[in-house]
Amino acid sequence: MKYVKWNLLLWASLWIATSCRNESTPNVVAVVDRTFALEAAQTNLMGLRLGQLVQNNAQSQDVKDYSVTMNDYFNKASNDLLRIANRKNIPLPSTLSTINQADFDRLSALKGSSFDTAYIDWSIQSHQKTIEQLRQHTMNSTDEDLKTWASGRLTALEQSLNRAQTIQRSFTNTM
Repeated sequence: MKYVKWNLLLWASLWIATSCRNESTPNVVAVVDRTFALEAAQTNLMGLRLGQLVQNNAQSQDVKDYSVTMNDYFNKASNDLLRIANRKNIPLPSTLSTINQADFDRLSALKGSSFDTAYIDWSIQSHQKTIEQLRQHTMNSTDEDLKTWASGRLTALEQSLNRAQTIQRSFTNTM
């Protein structure tokens, strides 16, 4: 009798365990990948917000043109990341972080050539940091979709960094 009870208990446990499995549950995303997605979304959001600001506050046509290119980049990057995040059930931020908001507020108080210089300086620093994060993520990621997304952004961001550095040098040469 004891043997039958244990068998029934074992079968009931197995049935419960297998019936509780939900095959439609999204993949569990590692903390490193979830954190990366949130940071990348913040970077994209800041880039988009600044794109609007540049058109109003910049003096240099080079800066305005650069901003249009960056706005296109951040739009595509945001849309692609959002698709991945939705599939993986990662909620992305819709507002700027405290640090990004402080940078945005600082830049939005400037106009003309002082804005141009501050924006390009910020852009270069941001690009350098982001490129390093993308490289690190392509090596450390456990999620193939996010790894592919990160590696797919590197070339465009490196080219944008070079363009921003060229613009920065042109400011130095004209002073």
